Amino acid sequence: AVEVQRSFTYIAGEFKMSLLFVIFRCKVANLSSIDRTNKKLLQTLVSLCQKCNDSSTRMASHDTSQQGRITDYNYFFNTKARRRMPSILRELLKKPLPPQGITFGVGVPNVQTFPFQEISVKLKNGSSYKIDGKDLEVALQYLPSLGYPPLLKQLQDLQDKIHGPQDWTKQSLMVTSGSSEAMAAVFDMILTHGDPIIIAIPLYSGVAEMLRPYNPQYIGLEQDKDGVQPHQLRRLLEERVQEDKPLPKLMYINPTACNPTGRNLSLQRRKELYKIASEYNFLILEDDPYYFLSLMEEDTASLLSMDVEGRVIRAESFSKILSSGLRVGFVTGPSPLIRQIELHIQVSSLHTAGVPQVIVSKLLKSWDHEGYLQHIEQVKKFYRERRDLMVAACNRYLKDVAEWNVPTGGMFLWVKVPVLKDTWSLAMKHCMEKHLIVVPGHPFTAGLTPPQYNYIRLSYSLASPEQMDKGVKLLAEIIQEAVKNGN
Repeated sequence: AVEVQRSFTYIAGEFKMSLLFVIFRCKVANLSSIDRTNKKLLQTLVSLCQKCNDSSTRMASHDTSQQGRITDYNYFFNTKARRRMPSILRELLKKPLPPQGITFGVGVPNVQTFPFQEISVKLKNGSSYKIDGKDLEVALQYLPSLGYPPLLKQLQDLQDKIHGPQDWTKQSLMVTSGSSEAMAAVFDMILTHGDPIIIAIPLYSGVAEMLRPYNPQYIGLEQDKDGVQPHQLRRLLEERVQEDKPLPKLMYINPTACNPTGRNLSLQRRKELYKIASEYNFLILEDDPYYFLSLMEEDTASLLSMDVEGRVIRAESFSKILSSGLRVGFVTGPSPLIRQIELHIQVSSLHTAGVPQVIVSKLLKSWDHEGYLQHIEQVKKFYRERRDLMVAACNRYLKDVAEWNVPTGGMFLWVKVPVLKDTWSLAMKHCMEKHLIVVPGHPFTAGLTPPQYNYIRLSYSLASPEQMDKGVKLLAEIIQEAVKNGN
């Protein structure tokens, strides 16, 4: 029986059920049509093959006998990703043309017809730079889908300095339109309808909406002050193995200043999560747009920095520290995975807008690495002061009606209102009527919590100190009124 199961597992894994189907068709080749009995036999055979294939997948996922870097990522790709092919026209843009070269190839417009002569950028410190000449021509023209080459090199150097030296013969980096584009492309290449995926609860609402069309099976992990709890993940995965359920191929995690909780995943838990990912063979999508908004004494090492097997895809963005409107982010990871994202972008947005990429590249060049880090410290100082002001206002007015942990980064305060069973009406009706905007906790639940949910998210990024004091005081009054009215 064991040998038969191994045979079916091998056939299902290697030939994807096609060989069994051919054999069966040979058995009934002399029939003019398949009768009911043969149809039933065919259905049984296909079902058995599928079960063997699922068993093979689970066995491969749980096998830790082969240590080292992943060399074949086909297991992680869905059918759509496997069908992608390079765009010949986009690939031609990668080919360098010598000065004496002549092109009759790609259909790009002539920059001489564009009306722009020069772009001047003046910084708040009084310095400035211009984009003109050849630099402007490149910025205004179609770019390779991976991104503006000088910026790619700068970002590689940045990753080497911050997250440790990367092996760029095995790793790749790509510029994206914010980190959201990278995340959507990752989901698109891995997930199919109903697949399991590991997430934290609460979950960033933007990701919840990205995932909604896939109708995934959420493996939700609760958070405490140090983030998600690895022991819970291990228990849930062990249960799936025992219950013969498919194992996840992907974990989404927002480890630094998690939106909406503002919590940082501790270093020890990051290490434990990576170990579990290795044991159960899933990839980690490390969404870290708030990495430089960590308000702890020292920045916690990224999952990318501890990735020795090629299973971390790290999405980052300049939106929180340079400009959200420029829409410049980047994604780093194993070359085969970044290549799949590139193929996706080749036939969707083509590439991140050129002018913002050149603006960022020129800015990084003018600052150099030390100047960039000095700017980061100024940004942290700003948000640390704002956080402290918001927490102080909450201590003055909300301590009798609400609970919260002081965020260790980011721009949000995650507040529980235990005196209310639900905060939807509070946020969407009563606060709005008083011209106060707070976000109810419901969009961050991914449907994994009871319908009644008594959390709200407060952002301290825009309100002035005076507005914080006035707004939190008003919020306390609205909560007390809601309690009085039995809402």
